[in-house]
Amino acid sequence: MSIPTMSVYEFGPFVLDTVERRLTRDGERVPIGGKALQILQLLAEAGGRLVERGTFHERLWPGAAVEDRTLTVHVSTLRRLLGDAPSSDGIIETVAGAGYRLLPPVRSLHDNVEPAEVAPRNTITISVAKWTGSLLPMPDQLPLPGHRPRIAEAYFLQVQARALLKIAERKPTLKALDLFEQALALDPDYATAHAGLASTYLQMASSSILRPLPLAEATRLAYQSAQRAIALDETLAEAWTTLGKLKMNYEWDWQGAEADLDHAMALAPDDVDTLMACGRFLSATGQHASAINVLNRARTLEPARRETLEFVGQACWYAGRIEPALAAFAGAIALPPPEKRAYFRRMLLLDQVGRHDEAMADRCMWLQICGELATGSKLRELEHRSGWKAAMMEWLPIVERVNLWPEAAQQWMAAGEPDSALDALERGLAERSTNMSFLMEAPSFRPLHGAPRFRKIARQIGLDRLQLREPRAAE
Repeated sequence: MSIPTMSVYEFGPFVLDTVERRLTRDGERVPIGGKALQILQLLAEAGGRLVERGTFHERLWPGAAVEDRTLTVHVSTLRRLLGDAPSSDGIIETVAGAGYRLLPPVRSLHDNVEPAEVAPRNTITISVAKWTGSLLPMPDQLPLPGHRPRIAEAYFLQVQARALLKIAERKPTLKALDLFEQALALDPDYATAHAGLASTYLQMASSSILRPLPLAEATRLAYQSAQRAIALDETLAEAWTTLGKLKMNYEWDWQGAEADLDHAMALAPDDVDTLMACGRFLSATGQHASAINVLNRARTLEPARRETLEFVGQACWYAGRIEPALAAFAGAIALPPPEKRAYFRRMLLLDQVGRHDEAMADRCMWLQICGELATGSKLRELEHRSGWKAAMMEWLPIVERVNLWPEAAQQWMAAGEPDSALDALERGLAERSTNMSFLMEAPSFRPLHGAPRFRKIARQIGLDRLQLREPRAAE
């Protein structure tokens, strides 16, 4: 397909300026960015002709192996931005098994057409954006421009996105992605939004939210966004932190991760996310006292943040400090609203130290929050009728079905099934599960340190150089 020389296209009520990366509808700006903008540009350039799926893959993901469903997700996002009903194909037509085309007639305009006056999306958003914009520091207060957008609404959008990102669940993460892309559509050089986009793609790589994108694509996009942020403003600690977490969790490049995280700490020693990432690195590499100190510092700076308490609890557990760990998990659980991760993490600890009744209570609460109250009742009944081990055999396939392989391995160890634990760890290795980085420090796995299969996994993660420890006595 030849590429037209025109850069401004009109179709239906829309005008797309591909040079300015601007889309308007009836003169009102439509925030659009990222892959949605690229897809729309290809469709507009085709002038109503069919654009095959292979063309999208070649232009949007050159040289990368990307599943078809990834394109489908991005087209769905574009439809939502255009106000298109997926069932009606009013703007974008799906040609089953072949590709997509624009249905409204496409007219190429001259490049020098003056863009339509941009009207606010809605008065509420703009009024809040103006208020938040008034709180932004003035340019002479900043060493580099990356923290201040050209348009105040971009700031408001990325603030909304960050609030969603902290929830660390699949749907809020996808919504955060959309909001960051809208912010960048308003200001393509907004470095802070690029850093936030990198954090979003990093979260989309997490096995704990069932990876909305394939791991290779999510990590590639996270790298690209972080590097773009750094190119615009090299002082952004968030971007360096994302690079460090990518290297730690998915490349198992421990030296590279340490260098990036050290640099982030030097740039922003009081940033909570940077402190948490550094504390997690220290915990994964057996530097427990330092990990607890760094994480407690993050906890002091943001005492009401659930994630800091959970990470303090995990670090204390790995250090053999059971009661402080339980206290930290209890603090995370006490924060409203009810949230499942703290229950799950405390359950792992309680089973590992043999407090199975308490662990079962947390397990059932986790299931209840997940909307599986009946499953929790079934486990309770099975435990009462046939014993705790029988209930665990019913429970463990549930953990494996959601691909929590390191966590499933810890539960297999609690159930006295080391071979099944090693099977789960090998699956976690193959799928690069996010928490495989803590393999050597999780107390549940210390009885496996001498097993050849375990040593092989440790070598592949680059953890074989760390000292293998004997099991510690609990506090």
